[in-house]
Amino acid sequence: MHRNCLSASLLVATTLVFSYDALASDWQWAGGVVITHQQTDAPEVASETAASADLVLIKQQVSGRWLMHVEAASSPKFMGVSNQLPEANSDAGSAISKNDQGRFQLSELYYQHQFSAQQTLSAGLLDVSSFFEQSRIASDEATQFLGAFFTGNPVLAFPDYTLGVVYEQQFNGGPTLRTAITSSNGLADNPARSYSQVLAVTEEEKGLFAISSLSWRNASSLIRIGVWRSTADFSRLDDANAVADNYGVYVLAGYQYGQHAWNLRLGAANEDVSQAAAFSGLSYQFSQGHYVLGVGMARTYQAKVSKAENTADTQQYEIYVRYTLADGFYLTADWQGIVNSNFTPDTARRNQLDQVYGVRFSWVFG
Repeated sequence: MHRNCLSASLLVATTLVFSYDALASDWQWAGGVVITHQQTDAPEVASETAASADLVLIKQQVSGRWLMHVEAASSPKFMGVSNQLPEANSDAGSAISKNDQGRFQLSELYYQHQFSAQQTLSAGLLDVSSFFEQSRIASDEATQFLGAFFTGNPVLAFPDYTLGVVYEQQFNGGPTLRTAITSSNGLADNPARSYSQVLAVTEEEKGLFAISSLSWRNASSLIRIGVWRSTADFSRLDDANAVADNYGVYVLAGYQYGQHAWNLRLGAANEDVSQAAAFSGLSYQFSQGHYVLGVGMARTYQAKVSKAENTADTQQYEIYVRYTLADGFYLTADWQGIVNSNFTPDTARRNQLDQVYGVRFSWVFG
């Protein structure tokens, strides 16, 4: 086993042992350990073994709850799959230092106050994307799709774990309204990846990130539409000395019928500053006994101003088969095809398919 993978696995096990007494009363807890191995036919890209571990603790209060999320990750290999083909592994490098070394970190710590059964307010250090971009079949990189285009919408300029507030309102017989205001820069968005920089919300070039959505959901379907804006200083693609806000719209839709489930993501951003101007992604899941099959295809469309350069739209395809070894233990075989990774294809391989083959072991508990 890769040295960093072993360290991450031991870390979460140790955390569980020392946390047991604290969790025995009115605490709720959940988490997992994920180990992936990937290799590719792309020239000069090395095979890579990566690991991550998560632990979420929830303390219930009379009218709300506290949530704490700690995680660890192994160090990404510089010439490895996750660095050279960044779409291939959305689980790798989730907790790294300013020197790109894996670390243990506090990712979330916030309080969620429940005014009523239909009104809640969350405030603190949080992952704002988890409130606005969750899909039943295409959001969990630990057990579902591993590719970045199938765990989130890449045109949304979500900050990493950041300071903010999220308000949720459920209307009787109608949609759910969610709205959030956060700092534009989260833990991984700052050069030092430090908590002091997270707290320094008024630093130059930073701003606010705001998002609102309406969701209609029942037992079998979900439709969510939303708008967002970031007032951070984004450099214009046609003039690096000028800055502008980034903003956009998005749609998330899902439907489940028996053993079959589908998910659709659409989005658009300000192509004056965002090279990822638009996105479309479709994924499908089939469940049968201990097996789950997932198939996905997605495309990110580059901004018009970028098309004169040596760039092209990025496409991603993924097929995975997951087998349940035992309760909470999963083994997944995964194939991905990536065209023009990160909009910047090698001249000799423009519009060529880079294939990534992988296997993933997951332990999910709680």
